[in-house]
Amino acid sequence: MNSSLRKVKEMQAGVPLLAFFFIALSLCLTAGKASARPLDDVLESKYIRIFVYENFPPYSYMDKNKKMVGVDVEIAKRLAEMLGVRLDLFVRGADETVDDDLRNNVWKGHYIDSRIADVMMHVPVDDELRRRNQLTVITGRYYTERMSLLSDPKKVGRSETLAPFLQAKIGVELDTLADFYLSSPTTLGGRLRANAVRYKDFANAMKGLRAGEVAGLMGPRGQLEASVKGLKKEYLISSPPFPGMSKPQWDIGVAINHDSRDLAYEIGDKLLELRKSGELKKIFNKYGLSYYKDFLD
Repeated sequence: MNSSLRKVKEMQAGVPLLAFFFIALSLCLTAGKASARPLDDVLESKYIRIFVYENFPPYSYMDKNKKMVGVDVEIAKRLAEMLGVRLDLFVRGADETVDDDLRNNVWKGHYIDSRIADVMMHVPVDDELRRRNQLTVITGRYYTERMSLLSDPKKVGRSETLAPFLQAKIGVELDTLADFYLSSPTTLGGRLRANAVRYKDFANAMKGLRAGEVAGLMGPRGQLEASVKGLKKEYLISSPPFPGMSKPQWDIGVAINHDSRDLAYEIGDKLLELRKSGELKKIFNKYGLSYYKDFLD
């Protein structure tokens, strides 16, 4: 067989092999791709996968019995019950930003685990966040969070401002909105920076307060309220104005894949029912959190 004829036969043999390779590759990519589930698919499957953050008390955390509990966990259970399906609780740690969390858990999937949730709990209901994440639907506000102060009145009196912390130490979780605010050169002329004590997480900040390392803490009110629930010692919690802070309070809702808008509408309706019935307020109160009247419009 001459070389030209051999080359033609090799090319003919290679075409189906190459085609097979691309078909197989396509099937692998399709199988691993995260896909949204509309409402009918959720109901037909008899389960709903709802994401909650790992180690995020009082909203979602593991108790001493190794069981996930918290405000968001209880709301997730009620949503599943109202839909008549089983709850598949999907737990992951937080990434660098909320945008990363939305990508990992709502519309694309993590590079290690490509699964996505049908619903993601505890997402800021924010127009700018919506604009940056158009592959998600952010809806169903169920709580209003507020930046607040927790102070030891025996050390700094009953002031509801940051003024006492121009002299006294104040604890804060590292790399949070409260940390950035206290560290800013524009906050009270930068005079709070030297008195801000930064902790790796909120639990350690609370330990610092109880150990007397700091006279107060700054952070989201929900975390502050839950941290003192059941303590005998008196602490003062206040939500004063924070001059220069762009958003001292923000609404919390859920996020759902943009291809599952009917599910988003249904979840939004169910959360509204829970709000109007007073059941959400009971869940928050159970964990020591206030539920503000001005939110229940």
